[in-house]
Amino acid sequence: MRPLFRWAGSKKKLLPQIKKYLPPQYSRYFEPFCGSACLFFDTLPQKAVLSDMNAELIHAYSMVKTSPSKVYEFLSSLEVSQDEYKRVRGLEEKDLEDFQRAGRFIYLNKLCFNGVYRTNLQGRFNVPMGVKTGSIPSLSDLEAYAECLRDVDFFAEDFESVVGRAGADDFVYLDPPYSKPDSRKRGEYGPNSFDYGDVDRLVAALVSANDRGVPFVLSYCESDTLVSAIPCEWSVEHLSVKRHVAGFHQHRKMVGELLISNRPTMPGEQ
Repeated sequence: MRPLFRWAGSKKKLLPQIKKYLPPQYSRYFEPFCGSACLFFDTLPQKAVLSDMNAELIHAYSMVKTSPSKVYEFLSSLEVSQDEYKRVRGLEEKDLEDFQRAGRFIYLNKLCFNGVYRTNLQGRFNVPMGVKTGSIPSLSDLEAYAECLRDVDFFAEDFESVVGRAGADDFVYLDPPYSKPDSRKRGEYGPNSFDYGDVDRLVAALVSANDRGVPFVLSYCESDTLVSAIPCEWSVEHLSVKRHVAGFHQHRKMVGELLISNRPTMPGEQ
């Protein structure tokens, strides 16, 4: 199933490689940096825990799960135009009903430039409307997503607490925002998003999960620092991927990415 949201940094093109690390059976699927949750929507596990520090994203998922018709009611009242986009972007979340707040998030996500989520210093979404945009979901679309999300628990929490909930019968997929030592925060992914200073905490959380017998796979940008910090027995796969965050096609380029897991790939595991 296609993800509900557009999201910069989506791992859609890496799904075949990532799925090689999935155990043949597991109790619950965990994704602490869920974003568009493309692996979740591709595999549709029976039970899942989806979390992200972006509270607006998690709120939108939760409302689609519980009130798809109310969310659609608000979405269907909105026009698709530059003026309407600016008006909706200027709405204050605190002044909206829960279903309106979720509908606003979906509307802006579908119509914004490249699916980018970025806020200013005041925490306000400030991405302009794009040219090539997504389509506003229909009521049947939202009802289908609600069914997929029926047995999903949502949290807007730091990744450490979410990974700490996983047990040996579960599986964890982590896809934190990519960050390097000289990276400057520009508001992408919302307030308090993952940055390079969190890499040590990330490794510690994975070591703890490994000690509990929790299988996981982590996708991240090429990083000698990260590779040198993880146990040598973990699997490290180096990949070359074309990034699609740049605004113009000619500026999109091949970059190195990593898949790190505490379990090997197995023939036939998809």
